[in-house]
Amino acid sequence: MNKIIINKILEAAVQAPSGDNVQPWELKVSERFTMIKLYNLPDKDDSYYNFNQMASYISHGAVIENIVIASRHFGFYAQVNLFPNEKECDLVAMIKLVPEEAKETPLYQAIFERCTNRFQFKKAKVTTEMMDTVLASVKGIDNVSVKLISQKDKVKQISKELMVNDRLVFERKDIHGFLFDKIRWNKKQIEETMDGMPVSVLGLTPIEKLSFPLMKFWSFVKMANYFGLSRIVALKCWWNCRTSTMLGMVSVKGSDKVAFVQGGRAVQRVWLETTLLGLSLQPIIGLTLLIYRLKNNELNAFSRKHQKIVRHSMNILPTLFNTDQNDTLVMGFRIGAGPTIVKTKRKKIIF
Repeated sequence: MNKIIINKILEAAVQAPSGDNVQPWELKVSERFTMIKLYNLPDKDDSYYNFNQMASYISHGAVIENIVIASRHFGFYAQVNLFPNEKECDLVAMIKLVPEEAKETPLYQAIFERCTNRFQFKKAKVTTEMMDTVLASVKGIDNVSVKLISQKDKVKQISKELMVNDRLVFERKDIHGFLFDKIRWNKKQIEETMDGMPVSVLGLTPIEKLSFPLMKFWSFVKMANYFGLSRIVALKCWWNCRTSTMLGMVSVKGSDKVAFVQGGRAVQRVWLETTLLGLSLQPIIGLTLLIYRLKNNELNAFSRKHQKIVRHSMNILPTLFNTDQNDTLVMGFRIGAGPTIVKTKRKKIIF
């Protein structure tokens, strides 16, 4: 192992997705580059979604998966030890790099091509073989499953549920505030922070671009909601889901931090395989995280009306996706043929 290889592995690691691209991780490498320690940075994501740091743990799972894939590509086996030290509560994983024969994998290149595509998709021809490839991508990850739905009637039903989160973003001041704090409005902000979401990746139409800057002001949003703003925003999500080629859900047995890390690894594999198929993917994760809060009786800050909306989704989504009611829903997503977009930036880690 040398600096060049370890830096390439780390470069791949930080291409992982995270909520609003907050990048809630820190990576430390041992002196001889044989061990990587992955730490959670709780202050990076204080959003309402990140209850018990579970949103961040999903991201850490994706980081770990990138490290495993990149290590294999460069001739190392990554031995992952999750939460190895109870006294270091922010230490997510210790990853030992053991030399082995290098194995080229297309997934390595897909790490750098993967992106969140929020634009409207076109229908894409997807064969049974392609669907089987995505479904098989999570084999080897314990207690995780993936469901894909392409039947029009079910897609229509699921779309009505997945649009819920976009409505709540514009009806909850705390969620709205966190989102707009992470939007980068110009090149200077993007280059200075190397995190967050450039406004150009939000999937806005030319007309929406004119009014969107006003939406960062809660007073405007609150007034506009009297005229149906939040419902209009939700309708766009509904339409984007309904016109996608397929909808999917990653779920996991258990609901502790290990389960969410494993779910994050599965999310990344699904995303990378989808990328290799030449398709676009948009995660729909806010709703599943709200459902997790509700299951833990931690949605008390929500009004009764909003709790009822989340509870309805909690009850019906497992049925629509044919998952066990006791499983934890990690992330929904939509897949289709999307336009080419620019990836969000990542902070570099160099040793």
